[in-house]
Amino acid sequence: MKNLAITAAFLSLVSTISSMPVSNNKVIIPETISIYHGFNGKLEFNVPSGKISRVQGGNDDISTLMTFSFPESSRGLTCEFMFELDDSTYTLNPVNPSIDVFRSSQIATASSPGWGPPSNYRDVQLGRLKVKAGGEAEKSWGSFTFPCPAGEKKGFEVTPTGDVSGITWNEPTDGPWIQYY
Repeated sequence: MKNLAITAAFLSLVSTISSMPVSNNKVIIPETISIYHGFNGKLEFNVPSGKISRVQGGNDDISTLMTFSFPESSRGLTCEFMFELDDSTYTLNPVNPSIDVFRSSQIATASSPGWGPPSNYRDVQLGRLKVKAGGEAEKSWGSFTFPCPAGEKKGFEVTPTGDVSGITWNEPTDGPWIQYY
């Protein structure tokens, strides 16, 4: 009877482990992140920290632009945009804010004092994510998967939603990233 209980426990453990997702370690972190000011079009290129901000009654929505370089090893695979905060240096206000994610038609290449190139080059919206403290953002709606553009650089933008939003993170340990599989 004792052997039967041990066998059952072992089979239960094996079943649990085999049903867990397997990490493929195929991760792309941003090559650059840049801050975009919606009020005046100012672009701060290649900064060390990301920021998404909106203040009710304020006039300067702040979004973060990212440039990702897709390796040749991603050719023919599926890419997925992800957002995660698990480093101790991030800030959130409110506790679990939502963000919108857009593709950019061009990548940011330099700073700009205001309106005019370079800009945020906002393109198609991928969807909305609910940011979670200490973990991976949850998908509210949209599709965050796309064919990997191997050998290319592509831009994305994360923006605030709602009346009040404030998120900061220090790249490359937190914030946006892309997995491919």
